[in-house]
Amino acid sequence: MRDLEEALGRFAGLGRVLVALDFDGVLAPIVDEPSAARPLPEAAAALERLVATTDVALVSGRDLDDLRACAAPPAAVVLVGGHGTQSSLEGAAGGQSLSEDESALLGRLGAELDRLAEGVEGVHVERKPMSAVLHTRRATRPDAERVTAAALAGPATWDGVHALRGKEVVELGAVELGKGAGLLRLRDRLSADGPAVDAVLFAGDDVTDENAFAALDPAAGDLTVKVGDGETGAAFRVDGPSDVAALLHRLADLRST
Repeated sequence: MRDLEEALGRFAGLGRVLVALDFDGVLAPIVDEPSAARPLPEAAAALERLVATTDVALVSGRDLDDLRACAAPPAAVVLVGGHGTQSSLEGAAGGQSLSEDESALLGRLGAELDRLAEGVEGVHVERKPMSAVLHTRRATRPDAERVTAAALAGPATWDGVHALRGKEVVELGAVELGKGAGLLRLRDRLSADGPAVDAVLFAGDDVTDENAFAALDPAAGDLTVKVGDGETGAAFRVDGPSDVAALLHRLADLRST
């Protein structure tokens, strides 16, 4: 933790910085029902403090409206949803639109995942503007493994499909998905609208967050934090959302001095 404290101190001393955070498992504990997820009170308080001195974004696989409803962030927080395909800075549509072929592919993906989930207790399919998502968290382990394997061996292999596997989810996109690309686009957008962003801190807990860790450059001052266990390319690790909240409060302290 001493190394992380030292790195946080260096990061806090830079000019314009961006703090980007996954939501589930980072600000909010993981729960069985995704719509019930809420940030820890101490995490919400940390965001309120941090936005006074720092650019802050939530970068999530959730759809923008879903993310906004569950996270209820301060108005100044930028939202990046759909694994980088949507941004609250991009107007009402939130991001790119699908071509006719991509829309048709998305319809086929949703229908096939519905077929795989049909009759399997604890498995459900979520529709997003750019993707369809198979959720297995509430299923028995044998059912979850069987349906996940079927999705990965089937629709995930179709031409034009972009697949992401996370914790108890398989997300199949009709466009390229990736938090790393979304995060870099956000940094560029913020830099174009004002002083350049000197460095980015990103914290995430899921395997889908590895894409964002890989997109950043610790040698250039970027700070990457893995939340929880598991292999990671992040430079630092904390145990859970309460540790993230403490880290954000510490950063707010350092940025306000």
